[in-house]
Amino acid sequence: MKSKKKVVHFLWILPVLAVLLLIGSVTAYAAMMMSEEKVNLFQVGNLQTKVKEVFTEPTTIKPNESVTKEVSVENTGTVDQFVRVMLQPEIRLENGESTRLLPSKIGEEVLLELNLTDWTLGEDGYYYYLNVLKSGTPNNTTKNLFTEVKLKQDLGLEYHNATFNLLVKVEAINCAKYAYRDAWWQGSTPSSGALEAIDKKLAEHAE
Repeated sequence: MKSKKKVVHFLWILPVLAVLLLIGSVTAYAAMMMSEEKVNLFQVGNLQTKVKEVFTEPTTIKPNESVTKEVSVENTGTVDQFVRVMLQPEIRLENGESTRLLPSKIGEEVLLELNLTDWTLGEDGYYYYLNVLKSGTPNNTTKNLFTEVKLKQDLGLEYHNATFNLLVKVEAINCAKYAYRDAWWQGSTPSSGALEAIDKKLAEHAE
């Protein structure tokens, strides 16, 4: 009889131990989850840019007459960046309710005093800044992309009453290794032309 009672007591002890082990496991898992949530509280770096320009808009711009327009890009965020710029000139002729877009290609109808030392034009139409655009002063602004703009001298009469606009589009990406390839070139590595040279230059500065 005594031996049977011992067995009964032992069987009761097993569920108690199982419950204690279960509670211990739940506590450990909850602590792990707590730790993971704390990691998510860290702030992600802020990626922002702003186009800066020195420009006094004239009433008219005459063919072959230079107008000062200094354009650069400022890093207003909290992380270092690579940047590229797309320039989109537009010469628009409006006549009553109709609008006509006239040819306005850079290097032909539109002439710019470009800085091709710190910037390089890729085959995709973007001008790439060849250095890291740092966050925080004093190095948070690129060198000027261009400093002057003018229209070609021998433009046709249809340009005389047209309106000229120059859109500056900026794209930025962090300096993590090869992030610019994923963001700008669909993950591919250029193997020829200006983009190959740009890639090699940016790769030197990638983190």
